[in-house]
Amino acid sequence: MPLLPFFQTDFFDRIESLDSALDLADTHFRNASSLNTSLSSFLMWQNQYTYAWAVKNRTQFILAYYHKYVYFPAPPKPLSSEAIGWAFEYMKQINGPGTGVSRIEGFTEPSLRNIPHYPSRSTMTEYLYERSHVASLQGDSFRSQRASMNHLLRNEKVLFRPYRSSDMKACGELFDRWKSQRLRTLENPQGEKMILSAQKAHFQTLLHGEKWGISAWVVFLGNRLSAYTAGVPLSQDTFGVLLEVTDLTIKGLSAYIFSTLCRQLDGFDYVNTGDAEGLPRLAESKEH
Repeated sequence: MPLLPFFQTDFFDRIESLDSALDLADTHFRNASSLNTSLSSFLMWQNQYTYAWAVKNRTQFILAYYHKYVYFPAPPKPLSSEAIGWAFEYMKQINGPGTGVSRIEGFTEPSLRNIPHYPSRSTMTEYLYERSHVASLQGDSFRSQRASMNHLLRNEKVLFRPYRSSDMKACGELFDRWKSQRLRTLENPQGEKMILSAQKAHFQTLLHGEKWGISAWVVFLGNRLSAYTAGVPLSQDTFGVLLEVTDLTIKGLSAYIFSTLCRQLDGFDYVNTGDAEGLPRLAESKEH
């Protein structure tokens, strides 16, 4: 998608692309309330949206432009009723009257108590895990994951290591395999559309993620790259997993890469894997 112009720029004191203003935005938006409001999660979707950072009266905003519309993918910082009013005033200028596309996303329930005069609704729930539990897989509740992971380790020569730029081609080939495996199980066209659009986001993350503060890892079974994952710190105690792709035909591989990643993250208490994107099978997997 080509970059879109910013509209009605004189509304703000300053506005520029999020990528070019990343250091300035990072000072206020570094501690994300959710995976979907992290700067890295915006940057990886730049093929579908044009993101901007803006300032008005010392309040900072993140904006997302798509087609002829705009919305705010994260609450303004600092949060206030006045800042929310500015955001909706700007969206009315671009989107027109009504509430069909104008919205601010990423609120937590406590933050909504500070702005009681605006209607809100719940959207998707993100999955948060205690890192130490997943790292150890101890107890009866993890019996099936331990069994499948032990099966993998008995039958394969497994290597988990940090991602290298030379892995890009193999990661692309793995995504194609994973995509074909996932598409066979989907029951609605929305899921298919989301998977196809995610391919560019994965490519952007693996290509540019290091400069965005993203870390990535791969898993080799013998000489074959069979899984990769990538994520970013959301706060001092929470790490967010942005990507995880595995060869779905290999038993125990998903349990292995998630548990092994959690063992690498011993400085964090929690791991956030995002929402289930409206896909029932993905929700079932995250619950499992």
